[in-house]
Amino acid sequence: MTTQSTQSVLINGFGLLFVILNSFGLGLRIEVGKLLAEAYAHWKVAVWALVINFVIIPLLFIGYLLTIASSIPGEIKVGFCVAALCAGMPFAPLLAGLAKANVGISTTLLVALTVGTVIALPIGLPLAIDAVDAQLKTSVWDVAWPLLLFFLLPLVLGCGFRVWWADLTPPLAHWIVRVAILCLLFNLNFTLVAYWNQFVEEWGTESYIAAVAGPFIGLGCGYLLVSSLRVKDVGIRHAAEVTTAVRNIAPMLLMMIFPFGGDPLVTVSITILNTVGVVTVLLFVLMWRRAASSSDTHATTNQPAGEGLTPPTST
Repeated sequence: MTTQSTQSVLINGFGLLFVILNSFGLGLRIEVGKLLAEAYAHWKVAVWALVINFVIIPLLFIGYLLTIASSIPGEIKVGFCVAALCAGMPFAPLLAGLAKANVGISTTLLVALTVGTVIALPIGLPLAIDAVDAQLKTSVWDVAWPLLLFFLLPLVLGCGFRVWWADLTPPLAHWIVRVAILCLLFNLNFTLVAYWNQFVEEWGTESYIAAVAGPFIGLGCGYLLVSSLRVKDVGIRHAAEVTTAVRNIAPMLLMMIFPFGGDPLVTVSITILNTVGVVTVLLFVLMWRRAASSSDTHATTNQPAGEGLTPPTST
C-alpha cells in the first residue's frame, strides 16, 4: 500500500468514525419529550431557522460564489456549495453552553437542522453545483445514500438505545462524544499532512478570503433570525446565532469521502471553511461569555445587602 493510499484510508476512516459516533451520540442525548416541548414553545424560531439555513444561506453562498468569489477554482466552489447546505453544527450545544446561552434551544435547532440537511442536501447540491458552473457533477442518490446509512441511521439507533437502555445512556454518551472529537482531530491532522501542498497553493486563489465570509454570512443570518422575530432573551438569541453560524461538518465529511473522494480540492475547501468558521464563531462565543459574566457580576454587585442570604436559625 502506498503512502498516499494509506493517508486516504486514515483520513476517510477517522472521518467516517466521527460521523457515525457523532450521530449516535446525538441520538443518545436527545430527550424527545423535552425536545418537542422546546420546539412547540419556540416554533417560530425553529421554522425560521430552517428557512434561513436551507434557503437564504445557500442563496447567499451561491450569489457570493458567482460574484465576489467567481475567480476561485471550481472544485473549491463545490466544497462551498456542500457547506452551504449542511446546517447544524454538531458542537453547537457545547458552544452555546460556553457562551452561557440556552442549550435547550441550541439542541432543538441542531436536531431540526440535522434532519433538514438529510432532506435538503441531496436535492439542493446538484442544483447548487450547476448554478456555480463547476465541472464536477453528482446525483441525488450519490449524495443521499451516505447520509441515510452513516448519518441518519446512527441517529435513530442512538434514540432507540436511550429508550431501551436508559441507565447505560449517560456514561456511554459521555465517552462517545470524547471519542468522536478525537476521531475528528485525527481526521483534520491527517488531512493537513496529506494535502498540505494544496492548502499552500490555494492561498493565492482568494479561497481563504472567501472562507472568512462563510461564518459571517451565518452569524449575520442568525442575527437576522432573532432580530426579525424580536427575541429579547439573550440566551435564546445567542443559541440561535451559534447554531446557525457554523455549518455541519458530519455530512460534509461524507461528501468528501464518497461523491467527491477523488477531488482533493473539495476536501481542502471544506476543511478551510470549517476551520475558519469554528475559530471565528469561537471568538464570538468567548465575547458573549465575557459579556454574560460581566452582567452576572454587575447584578450581584447591585444586589441589596442581605438579599439572598439565609437567615440564621435559632437554637
